[in-house]
Amino acid sequence: MTTVKKDKEVKKLLRKLLLLALPFILWPLIEVFLLPMDVFTFRIWETISVNTVRIMPGPFYPNVHMKMVEEGELAPRTPYAEKRPVEWFTDAYGYRNRDTKNDVLLIGDSNITGAKLSQDETLAEVLEARLNRPVYSFAPATMNRFLATDRFEKDPPHLVIVSSIERRIPGLPAVGANGLNSEIRDFTGTLISSSSFLTNLAVTADRISKLGLYRRTLADMDRALGRKEYISYNNEFFIEGEIANREFSEEEITQIAAILEGYKIALQERGIQFLFLPIPNKENIYYKLLPSQQKATFLPRLFAELDKREVPYVDLQPSFNRLYQQEEVPLFPADDAHWNQIAVKVAAKLLSEHATVAQLKVNTTENKEQSLLVNHK
Repeated sequence: MTTVKKDKEVKKLLRKLLLLALPFILWPLIEVFLLPMDVFTFRIWETISVNTVRIMPGPFYPNVHMKMVEEGELAPRTPYAEKRPVEWFTDAYGYRNRDTKNDVLLIGDSNITGAKLSQDETLAEVLEARLNRPVYSFAPATMNRFLATDRFEKDPPHLVIVSSIERRIPGLPAVGANGLNSEIRDFTGTLISSSSFLTNLAVTADRISKLGLYRRTLADMDRALGRKEYISYNNEFFIEGEIANREFSEEEITQIAAILEGYKIALQERGIQFLFLPIPNKENIYYKLLPSQQKATFLPRLFAELDKREVPYVDLQPSFNRLYQQEEVPLFPADDAHWNQIAVKVAAKLLSEHATVAQLKVNTTENKEQSLLVNHK
């Protein structure tokens, strides 16, 4: 075979390979530029969350206003899914807020973000209405991300409320544990958010990386073939099930309390008030649905240790227990482990009544009065 003939065969093979690969190359571009963002997703969270371009300032695409009929994360596209219309706004930094004012700042997980809640049902907005002062949702995020974010040094909040769902409290990082990563993220995020071109480029690249149809197809196959396992008791879905109410050692309780005390100290050094808001697991409040009916003891034991260290907190468990077990008020969707709008209202009420928040109101009033006196003079 001559060299010319060999070259022709090679080119022919390359053309065939290109034609074979072309649909896989073009389809992600079709998804991004021609199809609606939510065509293959069941929640706004998956639709606008940052997937791979984790150099953006926030966890979601910035400046988004979106509506969608959502399903819970534990049983999407099943007969148990509960559909619910939801509206989202994200700010210029990619956090779920209508603006960036931050007199009170909430650090937390997806419960603080407001999974399966509409914008006006999120804790930030409900608490803001009760306090009549700006509340900013910095979630999902960590204390270290907050401490490394330059905009909060320039314009610090008066109060930081650190929240966590019960099951994630043992994993809360100590101050400085991932500080370098947070500082790098703040630098790259500030750079990207300063340019609309860089922002659009980052969002487009991230959307391409999501491969929505591919992930949707895999999820549907797993459900059809029975590979997807669900933890369900009496048609209520749970994330951990029985293991959620396990016992913790004294050493574990002490270590967690020390981390939370570290949060308080780090904020005090900046002149910022601190308050801890743990959110009970669904398994904690719905424990009678579990096969063992074992009660959770983690939060009361943690609170006892926090009391010794004078770390302020809000205890939601008694109110949640009374509402669900005595009054049969649901506090979680059947198909999701995140709290619902009723639980959020209870939390906002208890937060607004806490001494730390009450003192914040007093200090703010005194500052306003002093300012008026100075201006009058």
